[in-house]
Amino acid sequence: MTDTTETIAFRSGTYRTATVEQTWERVGHLLDRFRITRVADITRLDEIGLPVHVAYRPVGATMAVSVGTGATAMQARVSAVMESIESWHAENLRPGTVVRSPAEALDLPYDVRWLHLAERSPLTPAVELDWVAGRGLVTGTGCLVPRATIELDFTIRRGWDRALFTPSSNGLATGNTFAEASLHALLEVVERDCIAPYCTAPLAERTYADPGTATNAMTRTVHDALLRAGCWVEVCDITNAVDVPCYAASIWSEDLPVTFGGFGCHLDPEIAVGRAMAEAAQSRLVMVSGARDDIDATAYQDVGGPPVPPPTVDRPVRPVRRDPPPVGDVTQVLRELASRVQRVTGVEPFSVDLTHDDIGIPVSKVFAPGLRMFDERALSTRPGVPRD
Repeated sequence: MTDTTETIAFRSGTYRTATVEQTWERVGHLLDRFRITRVADITRLDEIGLPVHVAYRPVGATMAVSVGTGATAMQARVSAVMESIESWHAENLRPGTVVRSPAEALDLPYDVRWLHLAERSPLTPAVELDWVAGRGLVTGTGCLVPRATIELDFTIRRGWDRALFTPSSNGLATGNTFAEASLHALLEVVERDCIAPYCTAPLAERTYADPGTATNAMTRTVHDALLRAGCWVEVCDITNAVDVPCYAASIWSEDLPVTFGGFGCHLDPEIAVGRAMAEAAQSRLVMVSGARDDIDATAYQDVGGPPVPPPTVDRPVRPVRRDPPPVGDVTQVLRELASRVQRVTGVEPFSVDLTHDDIGIPVSKVFAPGLRMFDERALSTRPGVPRD
């Protein structure tokens, strides 16, 4: 994929340096290489009608099923496949260990305990770890990170690494170029930081936004589809001190009386709103299909009961933000985003290149020590609302 420039060629619902058709042309013939056995369209299992595809990788060490959505069937297909591909790269790490050492013996710009630790982790700066090399997203300065924070293998249930760190795909992304992959990975890390306080914020303390005030074509398409399907739609502005627009969306309907949630973070606030609503719709269809490995069976407990609308509060509803998105190519936008994060955390975000040179699909794992993590089980719900 080296023939792609860093110019933003696609801006509808996301920033990409190539069209989805061009991306599919580059990756479609490689499905066997990643053990992806099938890509299926599950859109018509739900009446919302937003395209959703699933990619099946039965021998994966993480998720066998990856899901993607978009404004068109091609966007959804590419999204599902690229998510599966990025997981394969985290299961089959290319970067080698550069040193085995305790953190206290290294000149790290961050505290190793700021990374995603396991519950009751015994990690201290004196624990010996295997380290791999990354580079800062602002200056390019080299930076080390524990290998165990990158490698994904859910078939391993116990072990020293699992006692220290929580394996997570947070900050893992692929793209047409490495800068594009790193941009989307960093947006995900910032999104998680915004979600953390939202998960515990009472309804009366949230900031509500009207998705109907957005003019972005993709965002309007998603909102209109939800309304046509009879969905109640709630959107909250959860942007924090990093000052990158981030939104949470919740949807509910009488025919499927379960509340589904989604989140979106993007430098363009209208794209962020659309991504949040699309993710909520995707979460609903994933539950309808029963396709993903990580579906909690308790999510189905309310389906057979009488439809009880979600609780709401009487709060002002604001228009969607009008923040002007930054100008420039993907590299410049990435540097601007990384600088915003660094101003808040005091640490330059950095990325580790997981790309396999013999395959050529750029994959990035991004870290932003100092930003918060949260319980990822809240991703597909409306967090902060207690269940009966």
